[in-house]
Amino acid sequence: MSDRLSGEEGAAGFPLLTVLALMAGIFAVGSEELVVSPLLVDMAASFDTTVAVMALSVSAYGVSTAIGALLFAPLGDRFSRRLSLTIGMAAFVSGTLMCAFATGPGLFFTGRALAGLATGAFVPTAYAFVGDHIAYRHRAKAMGILVSSWSISLVLGVPMGSFIGQWANWRWTFGMLSVLGVFVACVLLMTRVGAGPATEGVPPQATAPDTAPDPVSSQRWIQSAARAFLAPKVSLYVLATFLNMLGFYGMYTFLGSALQYRFGDGSSMTGIMILLYGLGFATSFVTGRWADKLGKERVLIALLGGLVPALVAIPLVAGWTPLLVLCLFLWGAMQSLVVTLLSTLLSESSQQYRGTVLAFYSLATNLAVALGAALLGPLFTAYGFSALGWVCAGITLVAFVLSGWAQRRGSERAAKDTARPATDSERAATGGGGRR
Repeated sequence: MSDRLSGEEGAAGFPLLTVLALMAGIFAVGSEELVVSPLLVDMAASFDTTVAVMALSVSAYGVSTAIGALLFAPLGDRFSRRLSLTIGMAAFVSGTLMCAFATGPGLFFTGRALAGLATGAFVPTAYAFVGDHIAYRHRAKAMGILVSSWSISLVLGVPMGSFIGQWANWRWTFGMLSVLGVFVACVLLMTRVGAGPATEGVPPQATAPDTAPDPVSSQRWIQSAARAFLAPKVSLYVLATFLNMLGFYGMYTFLGSALQYRFGDGSSMTGIMILLYGLGFATSFVTGRWADKLGKERVLIALLGGLVPALVAIPLVAGWTPLLVLCLFLWGAMQSLVVTLLSTLLSESSQQYRGTVLAFYSLATNLAVALGAALLGPLFTAYGFSALGWVCAGITLVAFVLSGWAQRRGSERAAKDTARPATDSERAATGGGGRR
């Protein structure tokens, strides 16, 4: 593979430049996904259409991201991951530039779809690149930096995009993201990480030689996926994830438009309010520790229950800025920890099918991105932000019920397991895990 050239880092050094390039790439695609919210009103005016129509670009992005992950991310297993990353970022730049120079909704939607395909290819390949080409002793640090890029894009990328769009023009926002993408592609082409250090210091059990996939198991992937979905609590938490993200994206997509109607065109308050939400979202770095101490499932139930009145309250307090600030910050803090807990609980639900379970999690999230704007856009246009808040709260309420049901099923199962030893089939179904 062409990735076997070394240059930037020695065997003992942390590959800072490469990791920063990957971080910047994820920051760019994360900002691209979310920055549409505060720009919808201006884009709708530019194209002489409605906010609900332009919100469908969020759906186009979400669907394309899911398709890109399924179709293009696996190419990195057969070819150079660095080449896949560079091509993916080049496609992202092309799609973003199409959005910046779009003369109508059709070209804008095409650009969003292309950028979404590139995002679906880039992000999982970036995670895989860390596992393949960064020394084992640096891998957790590198992965933590990459994952934090999503929070940074929400805290910094979206407010910055909003400010640029309000002070200059929404097209400049996409132009700046495309410039960032060009920088990332150039750094990935110029830097080289040696493949050798990636396995240095790895425990012996983690360095088994690669083998060809078992043809029998590859033909039974549907059966394996069904077993993963039917593992204890997996289906409930996947559905809870979908509903929670549907309520979130349904509300967040139109938050910028509602704030712009509230504060007026050209006001910097829209960007400031979204920044406050982002700051709340970043608190999961601290609150995650509390969840570990108090119990992940109990905290998840409490947070989903808290999100229900929060989603109702945000439109109601839009006229009182101090209360709006508080509600947006609390919404961000609760939503951030909910996302963290759902992904963590699903990753712990089955050791044997962990990868497949997390694939369901990703699918549920991207499906919610696609449907949130598509289904709730007409509601926002016809009945306003308050009606949207009530509907999103109702959707989240169902997620709250599902999470409580999952905890109850887990408690009942734990009680039964203490009364009798687990059978071999039960151990296989949970991959030896599932108990907490």
